[in-house]
Amino acid sequence: CIRDRIEPYPPGAYRTLDARFGFFSVATGVTPAMCMRLTDVGSQYLIAAVDSDKNYFDGAKAYKVRLPKNIPENNFWSFTVYDNQTRSMLRTPQRFPRAGSQSYPSPAAVPNKNGSYDIYFGPEAPEGNEANWIQTVPGKGWFTILRLYSPLQAYFDKSWRIGEIELVAAKN
Repeated sequence: CIRDRIEPYPPGAYRTLDARFGFFSVATGVTPAMCMRLTDVGSQYLIAAVDSDKNYFDGAKAYKVRLPKNIPENNFWSFTVYDNQTRSMLRTPQRFPRAGSQSYPSPAAVPNKNGSYDIYFGPEAPEGNEANWIQTVPGKGWFTILRLYSPLQAYFDKSWRIGEIELVAAKN
């Protein structure tokens, strides 16, 4: 029974005003499952708006993040880039500003030899890593969400942890 597996975030953790405000300013719809610990059910969202140096993402710059192997999802995972002003997907010539485990609507990301994934964000694709690239737009700020569909226990107990998004290079 799903009800037996529901484990709400403890008071003082998720239910703070700042976290709720931040979440609702991004999400235009919400269900109880979006803020509960449901192993192998629903989805979880990791949102980032700043790089490892705590600078807001700049559409003219290039960034990289490594997803360790064994991403804790039982369905699929997806990174998507959003426009800071509209909260909609960033409009780019790439059309679908995403990278993930599914092969539609864009090619599936390609793992490294050790099973990890390197995901790139920037105005130009890094040569040879086009399937792992999400296009950004110079002059536009953005944020990203990593979605885990049917998240596994390693996400909740934090035995799997994503690295920070790091600045690679700036375009002039």
